[in-house]
Parts: sequence; structure tokens; C-alpha cells
Amino acid sequence: MTVPLPPHDLDARDPLLVEIPKGTTLHRFYTAAYDPIFFDKSTLGRFNAPDASYGVLYVSDRAAGAFAETFLRAPGRTLIDTAVLSRKAYVQVATNRSLRFIRMAGPGLARLGATAEVTHGGLPYDAPQAWSIALSKHPVRADGIGYYSRHDDDELCFGFFDRAGSAIVEVTRETDLDKDWFWELADRYRVGLAP
Repeated sequence: MTVPLPPHDLDARDPLLVEIPKGTTLHRFYTAAYDPIFFDKSTLGRFNAPDASYGVLYVSDRAAGAFAETFLRAPGRTLIDTAVLSRKAYVQVATNRSLRFIRMAGPGLARLGATAEVTHGGLPYDAPQAWSIALSKHPVRADGIGYYSRHDDDELCFGFFDRAGSAIVEVTRETDLDKDWFWELADRYRVGLAP
């Protein structure tokens, strides 16, 4: 199956937008050794710039979406290794202004000339990254891309372009994930701690 690339007339197309009001709380699990508000400039992430010209911060509308994107990357895995758990942390961030994201879901896909393979396909990420750079240059000047998690398509996620970096502030962080609230999230997916 071929993942569609951005059409030549993308800049003339009218994307569907997701608006996030000022003060919205968003969720993220991250590697505890690093800053939780991290705009990844590597070429490894789905919506990262293919030329590393900008960074992308990945967050979710709810903690469950952030959990799915972090801990469910290996389909079928039902145990979280203690070493992995100890390296991860959780942060809530909030927006200090309203933001707009290009919606790569539902009718937003057809309006762009895309399909769900862009957001849900596996490696390599050449096509999603081509979409990311094309959408970052779209005349609407969106703050990023809104899409549904590949690992739980009920969960809305966002890839923030680094030009929106000043709009994100840390609210609270939790470096010890071995807590009831975390295991309640894990139980939603029937995931437990490895012995």
C-alpha cells in the first residue's frame, strides 16, 4: 500500500483546523533525563522535519493518548519493563494562547488529499515527514498537526511545530510513574508491570 504524498496544489487547499483555547492542558510521557518540553529535531519521529529544519513536540489531549503513544509501540505487548518505567516521566503542559492545528483525521484527510496511512502507517516515515514539512509551510501557518494515535485511535494527539514553543508552559511533572493513576491508565489497555 502506497502512502500518499502531499499534492502539488496543497497550498491552495483549505485544511480543516483544530483550535485549542488558551489554558488547555495537554499530556506527555517523556524520557526523564531530558527536558519535558522538547522539540525533537531528529529525523526519527513521524512528523519530524525530514531535513531537521524544525523540531516537533508530541503531546496528547488526554493522558491515555500519551500513554498509548509511549507504552504501546510494540503491538501485543502486555508488560512494561521496570527499566523502561524508571526512565520515563510524565508532564502536563498548558497553552498560554490559543493555537491552531491542521486536522489530519476524518474529513480533514480528504480535504488535504491524504489518507489515514499518513498518521497510522509504520516505518519508514518518509511520507508523514513530507506531509509535516509541507503543512508547516502551508499559508494557514498552523501551530502543528492534529491526528489520532496510531495505538488508540480514540485519542487525539498533536505535533507542535517549534515555532509554537513559546505557547507551551509546564504545569506539573511526575518522575515516579509507579503510582495508582499510572496503573489505572495501563489497566485500560490490560498492560501490567513485568516481573
